[in-house]
Amino acid sequence: MKCTRRSFFQAGVATSVLLLGEGTVNAQAGPKDVSIRVGATDGVLGGKGEPKALAIAKAVGIEGVEAAAGEAEDKLYITRPEVIKEYRRTSKETGVVVSSICMGVLNKSPLISEPRVPKWISETIDAAQALQAKNILIACFGRGTLKTRANKEKAASILKDLAPQAAAKGVTLSLENTLSAADNLFILEKAGHPQGLKIYYDVGNSTGRGYDVPAEIRELKDAICQIHFKDPKSSLLGKGEVKMAPIVSAIADIGYHGWITLETSSKPLGKEISAAVNAGFIRGLFAPYTGA
Repeated sequence: MKCTRRSFFQAGVATSVLLLGEGTVNAQAGPKDVSIRVGATDGVLGGKGEPKALAIAKAVGIEGVEAAAGEAEDKLYITRPEVIKEYRRTSKETGVVVSSICMGVLNKSPLISEPRVPKWISETIDAAQALQAKNILIACFGRGTLKTRANKEKAASILKDLAPQAAAKGVTLSLENTLSAADNLFILEKAGHPQGLKIYYDVGNSTGRGYDVPAEIRELKDAICQIHFKDPKSSLLGKGEVKMAPIVSAIADIGYHGWITLETSSKPLGKEISAAVNAGFIRGLFAPYTGA
């Protein structure tokens, strides 16, 4: 029988998952009201900022790609008509969707100080609608870190004005940062909890900051609209410091329906194999809760 690259990945993932170790959840856990789809950032797949990431995702059994919005220009890459057209063509060809758009540009050109931000976000909302991407990641790291109460209040004010536009087009602005669950809820409260504004939770970032990740997930509940999976200490999930099984249990407890997005690195197996193994690992962890 001929073995294609795709069939190799799909056949080998289950075996690879067993070798990772921390893939066992409570055997008594039955199916709950939870469903997930597995995606990856375009950088994980080696197609950063390019539609070719969708083809790579298809080859390794990943359902969606988080596309980078692009660098700081008057018109962001993802909002250009020709780029949207190419993403749509590739999505139709592969069956892989653009699950979200990441505005990593805000790490260097911060949400609270860059005058072009409202225009960028507004145009990215239109791009997300055209691509049928449900979430836009509003990144607040590096220069964009929300360090003070005043920073948080200003972020809330800016997002409060933009969130209704997103909601009207079926899109959610998804705030990702290094803050605690309590701080993120403070921002949502200051913004008035508008439709179209939620939290993009990252289990690796929160573990690295010393937060109790399962407790935070239960505290945020339906304020979470999308979740990154990665580990600060390992490119392979289950082999580092992030305790995955309790996190998955907490995600199941809040009745999560949505994307689990890989933001992992490629070592030691390379981008494609690492992504395939990690995707299989995630599906294995969630299987007792989804009935898969």
